Amino acid sequence: MPGYLTPAQMADARNAADGEFDAVFIRLMSLHHAGAVQMADNQWHSSGDLRLRLMAHAIRHEQQGEIALMNNVTGIEAVRQATRNMLANNFWPTLIFLPGTSF
Repeated sequence: MPGYLTPAQMADARNAADGEFDAVFIRLMSLHHAGAVQMADNQWHSSGDLRLRLMAHAIRHEQQGEIALMNNVTGIEAVRQATRNMLANNFWPTLIFLPGTSF
């Protein structure tokens, strides 16, 4: 499953010196969140339950935002990235609710 850390990666976190832990944490959590984004993308592009697909879109957007924050993206660049991430997968056209769809 994407985003699962290997035992070696977990050992890197456990064994990191105090001065190195933040960098290790950011590296590993970025990988973990990227896995969540990949899983959410798979759900978003599926033909499954629309409620789950919308939730997957929200997860995708939130996880990408956290990756940006961990990598010191701030200010207007954070807004630009968030907007690109939110609209990158044709979110708005998908929100056409078909007759008989229940939520």
